[in-house]
Amino acid sequence: MVAGGYGAIDRVLKTGDTMTGPLNSGSSITAGVVTLTYAATVTLNASAGNHFRLTLIGNATLGTPQNPVDGQKMTVEIIQDGVGSRTLAYSGAYVFGTDIPQPVLSTGPSKRDFLGFIFNALSGFWYCVACVHNF
Repeated sequence: MVAGGYGAIDRVLKTGDTMTGPLNSGSSITAGVVTLTYAATVTLNASAGNHFRLTLIGNATLGTPQNPVDGQKMTVEIIQDGVGSRTLAYSGAYVFGTDIPQPVLSTGPSKRDFLGFIFNALSGFWYCVACVHNF
């Protein structure tokens, strides 16, 4: 038991574990990476994690994440297959700004990009706050 009545943290989080409570009220922390299955439209379950990995084997659309929590941060790791030059479109749930416009992915075979988003429940949008290319 942690002094001061904040609750007990008596074990290490493992992949798939979630933690909610006073330390991070209303949101969850999930360990591990959620591997997404390629489809023409890929829909994420935001309650399954915070880091999603998708290998593109064709052009795709990143669909609207289901079950988000206000303030949730999400990283989407996009990997080109061995062919490369795959494209990614975005559902209307994703909003991009002038500093980070809608990303165009790296096109080289096996290259990967990382996209960072924060969910705002009042607007219903996932705001893009980070984009790094060409790993």
